[in-house]
Amino acid sequence: MYQTLLCLPLFQGLSREDVTRIIESTRLDFSTLRKGEVLCRQQQICDNIHFVIEGDIISHTAAFNNKWALQEQVGKKGVLGLEVLYGRQRTYNSTYIANGTTRILSIDKRTAGALFRYFEVMQIGAFNQLTTALATQERLLWMPPAITLRQRLVRFMMAHVKHPAGWKRFDISMATLGQYLGEDQRRISKALHEMQNDKLISLSRRAIEIPAFEKLLQN
Repeated sequence: MYQTLLCLPLFQGLSREDVTRIIESTRLDFSTLRKGEVLCRQQQICDNIHFVIEGDIISHTAAFNNKWALQEQVGKKGVLGLEVLYGRQRTYNSTYIANGTTRILSIDKRTAGALFRYFEVMQIGAFNQLTTALATQERLLWMPPAITLRQRLVRFMMAHVKHPAGWKRFDISMATLGQYLGEDQRRISKALHEMQNDKLISLSRRAIEIPAFEKLLQN
């Protein structure tokens, strides 16, 4: 268990003595999810943070108008719920579903607060997670304007993903994409099929699957 915790975000940097103290005095909830089981749902109040120990999770985020949704893979060592554990917006931004047999460590809000107060390393780790995400979103606002339709499509995707790498799936129609970008859906379709021909995405009915988002950003 020592090595498991030391490999997780927020726990990295703690000494063995610190980890021993946490194990002996703190409630740590370990659970195993089977494929398809839901860990937590979008708009549900966040009272815990969750760490992916083994396996992976699919995050499913639906637009407020329910016209489209985004799925992303959250791999081992991912942290879920930290950004909404405190503050005014305290509901999960996504539904998290096991993508196979997945081991999870959950820590409730009260326990997490006590750990942050007692262990400065964990507090700094939490700040690092949050500020990195904030800085990434802020940089996006100051990028040069997207000129071509392909660039605008990629920029739309960049604005919505949690992490700009790995597998993604946008469940969205050409018509809805056209509404967001102010473009004719036939032009949208043409640009997406060109990206598919370049083996960057895979298209199916009302869906755009991206096997490696980082490759999309390189083209």
